Amino acid sequence: MTKLKLMKEEDVPEGGFVGVKAGGNQYLVSKADGEISVLDGKCTHWGGPLRMGKVVEGSVRCPVHGARYDLMTGELTKQVGIPLIGKASDLRRYEALIEDGHVYIEV
Repeated sequence: MTKLKLMKEEDVPEGGFVGVKAGGNQYLVSKADGEISVLDGKCTHWGGPLRMGKVVEGSVRCPVHGARYDLMTGELTKQVGIPLIGKASDLRRYEALIEDGHVYIEV
C-alpha cells in the first residue's frame, strides 16, 4: 500500500467537508467532534461530484439527484430522489492517518 497525502488537517472545517483531488481520484475529507473521515468523493449513483454537495444533518447531499451519505461513515442515509433511474449505495471509507498536521490515506 502507498500513503497518499490529501491536505492539512487544520483546513478541514468542523461539521463540514472539503473535496480533494489526489492520485487521480476525488475524496471527501470531513470532520465531526474533532475526528477526521475520508470518503470517496463521487456519488455511487451517477458519479456526481460530492465536493459540490451540501451538508444536511451530518450527511452530504449529492448535487445531482439528492442521495445523502453520512459524512463520517459513508453510509447511504437517503436514496436518490428519482427512483426510476437507479439506486445509490454506501461510499467507500478510508482510514485517515494524521501525521505532522496532514491527512493521509493508504491506497
